[in-house]
Amino acid sequence: MSKTERPQDTNLPIQSAKNDFAETQSSPWEDIYLPKEAMNYLWDIINNSPKRNAKGTLAGNISKSEYIQDKDNWFYEYILKGAAEYMYMKKWDNYYECVVTKNKTFPEFYLKNLWVNYQKQNEFNPLHCHSGLYSFVIFMKIPTHWKEQHALPWLKENKEPMASNFQFSMPDPFFKRTLSLTNIYFTLSPEDEGRMLFFPAELQHQVYPFYECEEERITVSGNIWLPDAPVVEEK
Repeated sequence: MSKTERPQDTNLPIQSAKNDFAETQSSPWEDIYLPKEAMNYLWDIINNSPKRNAKGTLAGNISKSEYIQDKDNWFYEYILKGAAEYMYMKKWDNYYECVVTKNKTFPEFYLKNLWVNYQKQNEFNPLHCHSGLYSFVIFMKIPTHWKEQHALPWLKENKEPMASNFQFSMPDPFFKRTLSLTNIYFTLSPEDEGRMLFFPAELQHQVYPFYECEEERITVSGNIWLPDAPVVEEK
């Protein structure tokens, strides 16, 4: 995959998704590789935030999830704000009203919650969506390689082995009048550490289990809201 640069409103390097969908459709997510400074910051707050269990509000069928604190709103201001503004302005109606007619004031987003997931072998995150306007997942530690996972004895002859994959599910753009879904999967390896998928909170997604590895997969996720958004139960 070749890297491309964002427009001048931000300097974050991004990559195309690892599938054919991004080549033929306007993908609803952003695929971002975080700078080392941001990754170091995330590891710092993972290791030093007060321990607060997040499992009761999340969908994951995993051993441990904990809330972490974005000290002084640093990560939001340095990374997430630009990603949220970029995604917001990708929608033509928002661009037209904020830039062309100026009938709408550009919104002030905020990071409502931030948490870290520790996924062990055989554990998974079922199909779900989030609350808020935008969400994201950051791959902090990927202890397995998808090639080895897909080559496991009970999977290597399968048409579509999914072990260790991350997946989006969305209405099929070619069959809008049916219940058909398009599944877009991301194969993961240690090379994906530092990668962030930033997407609309309503976009359904799931994480498949990995196998035969004693190390944990570690990811960071969160939800971005608008100040006037109605309060709903977290997912």
